Amino acid sequence: MSADERSDHDLMNACARGEMGSFAELVRRHKDPITNYLYRYTGDYRTAEDLAQEAFLRVFRKIPEYNALAKFSTWLYTIATNLAKDEFKRRARHPAVPLEAQRPGADTSQIVTAAPPANVPRPDEDSARAELRVLVHESLDALDPEAKEILVLREVQGLAYDEIAGILGVPVGTVKSRINRARLAFKDLFQQRHPGAAS
Repeated sequence: MSADERSDHDLMNACARGEMGSFAELVRRHKDPITNYLYRYTGDYRTAEDLAQEAFLRVFRKIPEYNALAKFSTWLYTIATNLAKDEFKRRARHPAVPLEAQRPGADTSQIVTAAPPANVPRPDEDSARAELRVLVHESLDALDPEAKEILVLREVQGLAYDEIAGILGVPVGTVKSRINRARLAFKDLFQQRHPGAAS
């Protein structure tokens, strides 16, 4: 059986036996979804790439401790979510200073630079649809972190309620009610910011 036909659990067990090619397959399989999730959650592509890399490093370090009680992807999203929350705390303690406010010769290590938005329309895309996508992501970014987190997990990443419950460490019923509240908050925010945009 080739690596791409094996389950995540099989690949992790192979890693534990020292087959590091199996870890490369896990990274190949999950890197894009995790990076996309972190980008939508943090709003910064370079930060998302860094956090995704750190998430896989943590998985690698924990290979000997891995057990198959939860889905591998649930475990990986939990690690990524915790890293993103830590990043938000770090930002709160050390806010970024705009480039124009920097003094000559000042330390610029705290300047946060964002990559070009992933939703910049391609030339062959319908411009109205592309514009609507940009408005949707602007409204998503304006939500409070808890609402944004759960909507990205459900609506952008397409995860099941039980998997989200595992990632966030809350009951499925709580996930459903939070998603309903977040959807309503998003709808209200979108209509306030972009009245008539979806009509």
